[in-house]
Amino acid sequence: MTEVDDWIARLAARSRDMRTEAVGWARYITPPRRERLAIVTDSSAALPDQVYKLPTGSDLFVVPIPVMIGDQIYTEDDEILHQDLAIALAAGTPLRTSRPSPGHFSATYRHIADQGYGQILSIHLSSKLSGTTDAARIAAQTAPIPVTVLDSYNAGISLGNAVLDVLLRTRLGLSTPFLASIATRQARAGQTIFTVPNLDTLRKGGRISALTGLLGQLLQVRPVMHLHDGAIALLDRPRSEAKALATMTELALAVEPPVRLSVQAYGDFDTAHQLAAELQDHSVMPVPVVRLPAVLAAHLGLGALGVSMSPDLDYVSYGAN
Repeated sequence: MTEVDDWIARLAARSRDMRTEAVGWARYITPPRRERLAIVTDSSAALPDQVYKLPTGSDLFVVPIPVMIGDQIYTEDDEILHQDLAIALAAGTPLRTSRPSPGHFSATYRHIADQGYGQILSIHLSSKLSGTTDAARIAAQTAPIPVTVLDSYNAGISLGNAVLDVLLRTRLGLSTPFLASIATRQARAGQTIFTVPNLDTLRKGGRISALTGLLGQLLQVRPVMHLHDGAIALLDRPRSEAKALATMTELALAVEPPVRLSVQAYGDFDTAHQLAAELQDHSVMPVPVVRLPAVLAAHLGLGALGVSMSPDLDYVSYGAN
């Protein structure tokens, strides 16, 4: 996907510019000592593999969130997961997701410590959608190095951008509390809107009430939803995909600049690329089109389409506050 490559290239350029930005921060922030900081997130952040090519990409560790198709358990790094998931969604096969176990987090934290890192900042999917943050907090209690766990109250690239904003700054000598405040500020400011073909997959997954799912089918709407305070809420009930896309486009273009826009999809990538092109002029970065991670696609279904809107915040001025 060309948009992703362009996006990564701009992120790499931003990473190189961070050293200049750090000169401004140094006036306000004096970290107690320079320690290697690792960033941990989960697969719901929708970060493509190209992120590891960034200058600080090796400081990122992603814990996969399991998806169960029938009796088979998959993780995001399973090569056949998305093939089997698409078939299961089309066939109506029962799907379940589960938080990563505290033991998986413990193993990740130990591995990071063994790599010579001195601290960990662990940023995760909204606790109102998953128990992932709770599992990370349990593991953090016995980790061999200090772990700061953050509940993003977000998902997808809105979470991913909060992760990236600290990942690009891990080697600037900034304190972990300051970086944690950056991640929290960005995650809470980021907005996520999406549309799904119907509400039945969300209803089956327990993410919305049975009544809302029933109404969505009876009225044959193409609902537009968003994350509000970390939970899924209905924004609008357009009657067609075209009207749903128009609503999402209008909402994204109404966000006050400077803003970074991203498109996420599962199945209909042609429409996703068209939407990205329409949004490009309003975004300060290339608008990437990324595949929804399996843990989100399992609840949203085939044809799900989302837009993440992450403000391009001025963290230098923030450091002066």
